Amino acid sequence: MRTRIFTAAALAALVAVSAGAQSRDVDLEAADGVTLKATYTSPGQPGPGMLLVHQCNMDRTSWNDIAAELVGAGVHVLTLDLRGFGDSGGEGIGAGFPAFLQTSSADVDMAYDYLASQEGVDAARIGAGGASCGAMLTADLAARRDVEALMLLSGPPSEAAVANMAADADLAVFAAAATEDPVTVGVADALQGAVDGSPHASSTAKIYPGPEHGLPMFGKNADLEPALLAWLKGELVGN
Repeated sequence: MRTRIFTAAALAALVAVSAGAQSRDVDLEAADGVTLKATYTSPGQPGPGMLLVHQCNMDRTSWNDIAAELVGAGVHVLTLDLRGFGDSGGEGIGAGFPAFLQTSSADVDMAYDYLASQEGVDAARIGAGGASCGAMLTADLAARRDVEALMLLSGPPSEAAVANMAADADLAVFAAAATEDPVTVGVADALQGAVDGSPHASSTAKIYPGPEHGLPMFGKNADLEPALLAWLKGELVGN
């Protein structure tokens, strides 16, 4: 069993969950035979789901705090290691970033389908999100699957993803980026434009000064993580 490290806040959130809460590591076998690792955590009661996909210099453990908070609110959470990262097999980005994104799209679909199939998960209330490459993948996922809430951190959405956000009035979008991000140059404008084009009343963009990329924005901007969590809980669980 994989050992996971949680902060004090994350542990407090988990303690607050009902005694029936359970977390387990799972193997997901891709169509090409590669085994992907994920962690599924149930709050021990029926509720919505959330798929979290890491950025391409981290792994699924980077979401531990966010996952614990969501589980504490009654959300079923699946965190995925992309191929070549963390405990997952496969080549990762060694074959080139475009090829990695193309192959990983099917992997993310598989992870979504696994989450939606779990007992107690309300398939009509599933969110998805990620940082950097994880945001790019989940933005495209929302055009292929029934995603209710989409979280994008520092990842520029494709043209198809932006078009879907503009066309789907039921899809709420939360986006955050830094104006001087050196990894995905121009991502702040891209995400602001995507949110501006969304017809959903709850769609929100938070744009910050600075060079932070992905989850490091949390450390620089103290309001971001609580705002994100409040938004996700509101969209998935309700007030």
